[in-house]
Amino acid sequence: MEFQRSWMIIFALAGPLYWWLRLHWLRDDEKRLRRFVRPVLWERVNITPPAQHKLSRLLISVAIVFLAFAAAGPVWGTSEAYIPNSGENVVIALDVSRSMWSDDEAPTRLGRSAIEIRRLIDSMPGTRFSLVLFSGHSRLAVPITMDNDFILTRIPSSPSDGVSLPQGTALSNLVDVMATALPDMDMEGRVGIIFSDGGFHDYSLNEAIDEAIDRRMTLITVGAGGDTPVSVPGDNGPLIWQGDTVKTVLEEDWLTEIAEGTGGFYTRVSEAGDLAQPVEEMLHRSSAQADADIAGASGARRFQYFLGAALLLILIAAALERRES
Repeated sequence: MEFQRSWMIIFALAGPLYWWLRLHWLRDDEKRLRRFVRPVLWERVNITPPAQHKLSRLLISVAIVFLAFAAAGPVWGTSEAYIPNSGENVVIALDVSRSMWSDDEAPTRLGRSAIEIRRLIDSMPGTRFSLVLFSGHSRLAVPITMDNDFILTRIPSSPSDGVSLPQGTALSNLVDVMATALPDMDMEGRVGIIFSDGGFHDYSLNEAIDEAIDRRMTLITVGAGGDTPVSVPGDNGPLIWQGDTVKTVLEEDWLTEIAEGTGGFYTRVSEAGDLAQPVEEMLHRSSAQADADIAGASGARRFQYFLGAALLLILIAAALERRES
């Protein structure tokens, strides 16, 4: 147990002081009475000695101590702190690199990811979403919004849609762009979902994890692709590099590590099922932690217990003194 205003505990000394003063006043009353009539004659002349009020004195003294403790602001245990909020926030990062157009997922890796994104958004109508597109670099495609249909229109439907991003798959500033898409004032829920086939080429995994933790964002990663290498589509048939056909395979290690490093989880797009439920659980967990941190919910104030006990003791003491009078 701790006290918010520990210096107020000094007023607990008023309890013993009250006891001593009441005892001193009682003795003074008895002395004054003895000056006029000797104690052996009190019964003859129908004189009642001053009431001792021992129990009521004790109760009031303890009540004073309790009042001092209540004023000191006792704190123990934990309290729940809530901040009014206007919704929960999810930022979706979609890998639009050339390898995401491979057809080992139907219709393509990117197309299957788009289907899961639509299903997720439709299952969470009260959640605000934003969309980040990335390949060799990242950019915010849709700021945080409740217009879910607009988000879906911004997902490329073919390699020629003109995403205007360098080719390759890189983390680089992805997490920073994702975190920036979430309003700082809405810390109640910060979850990011990355749809990608992995294979990041910039080796900034640890920096990305640290950035997500610093920005209080939990990441869920969804892998698109399979274990069998397939050719990467080019403009006219398979993509050729230095005379060889470029092939791609789902690389899960990076995706698993970044998700688990931020408190999230990894799943394949073909095994994702209903993503809405685990995402909502992540949002609620993120919300609870944010509320506690922002509101400073550490110890619960318990002054009411001491205050209530003090008032009860005073009422009992008053009843006892009235009966003894």
